[in-house]
Amino acid sequence: MKILRKDMKEQEIKLQVESLEDLWHLKHVIEKNDLVTAKTFRKTSVKSGGEYSYGDKRPMILTIKVEKSEWKSEEGFLRITGQIVEGPEDVPKQAYHSLNIELNSVISIKKEKWKMRHLERLERAKIKRNEILVCLLDREEADFAVLRESGIEMKAKIENYDKEDMEKFYEKIIAYIKELKKSGRYETIVFAGPGFERENVLKYLNEKKEKLGNVILEHTSSTGVNGVHELLKKASHRLIKESRIAKESEYVNEILKRIRSEGLVVYGKKETEKAVEMGAVEILLISQEKVDEYEGLMEMEEKMGGKVVIIGNDHELGEQFLHLGGIAGFLRFKFVAET
Repeated sequence: MKILRKDMKEQEIKLQVESLEDLWHLKHVIEKNDLVTAKTFRKTSVKSGGEYSYGDKRPMILTIKVEKSEWKSEEGFLRITGQIVEGPEDVPKQAYHSLNIELNSVISIKKEKWKMRHLERLERAKIKRNEILVCLLDREEADFAVLRESGIEMKAKIENYDKEDMEKFYEKIIAYIKELKKSGRYETIVFAGPGFERENVLKYLNEKKEKLGNVILEHTSSTGVNGVHELLKKASHRLIKESRIAKESEYVNEILKRIRSEGLVVYGKKETEKAVEMGAVEILLISQEKVDEYEGLMEMEEKMGGKVVIIGNDHELGEQFLHLGGIAGFLRFKFVAET
């Protein structure tokens, strides 16, 4: 994402979308009642005698007051819908319109007040992170997944029908990876799984002098989506540990660890709210599903000099955190809520 202009006096930021991942970030930045300005296409209209006549659809710049947004990940755009507040004279104000924000779109977002977590997310989106392709394999099958900021995408499964000729299995795996890499993505490939098949594939690659890019080996006790979640929880390599889901999983693991040891932690709605009010919370964790509910509490935590971390529920530990109540905090000092 490229920040083109930041005017905090007017509470307006202009930016350009540089990747599809940027759209996912914007889905969590743009909120109801924000004013969003972008280039779009719409029919003009003229009112005459109580009736409207419509012209051809043409390009124009419109500003809408946001009512809802939908991230169309498969189609590759973010749809923002709301009432028109600014535009050409032949476009009726208060009419509804949808802006389709896509790759290379330039948009301006104006808020009543930008929140710290939104500004931090835009800064995070400026850093270009490579998508990581994961191959989890054993002797029976190979499952492929992609790790990106927006989550985990399971891609395909290749089954091995001839365990007497493992080279054919490896060839199919390498051919599939090469096909995916034609897109120019996936500089990093992770081979993981139980047993020794990940080492065997790497040995086969070296023998055939095949170059797939940056290859990482990791151990997991299973394949499939369970293997991906295990990889994110236990991976030793920096590139995986720095992924969004791995970091969130680390936060949740630490919460659970402190709960078990009765350490510096608070969780649950009433207890955490009281701890924030007392200035006892150093880092406040909120489930993405609970953001609207705890908007005021997050603002209070930021004013107290604390940090707010949003935990997505699109992974195993994020879902576990939501079941825990979706709210917790790391404490600066021991805090006992009044009963």
